[in-house]
Order: sequence, then C-alpha cells, then structure tokens
Amino acid sequence: MNRRLIRKMIKRSLKDYLWEEENWTLTDEEWRNLEEEVLRQINEESQNEAIYSIIQDVVYAYFTNK
Repeated sequence: MNRRLIRKMIKRSLKDYLWEEENWTLTDEEWRNLEEEVLRQINEESQNEAIYSIIQDVVYAYFTNK
C-alpha cells in the first residue's frame, strides 16, 4: 500500500479531530507509528476495501490514548 496515500487519508481523518492544520503537526515518529498501525491492520484483516474505516479507528485510538 502506498504510504503517501495512507498519510493523505490520515490527514483527512485528523481534520475530524482538530480544527487548525497547525494543530495536527505530528513528529516523524508519530507519523510512522500511525502509518505502521494502519498497514498492520490492513494486512491483518486483509481488507483493502476497509482502509477508510481502519484509518478512522487508528486516528481515534491515537487521540483517545494520547
């Protein structure tokens, strides 16, 4: 799966939780962790069709566990 596409989808999802773009500046490690978790769940569940739902779940978990 293309990491650029995943990052773009994560950015869209972040907008649901944060109003201003400068509020969702993540470190390289945070980006890597989010991307890896999305990829892990996609591969684990073998559900390329459910990418949007997986990204929403990962971003939600990121904010609720932060």
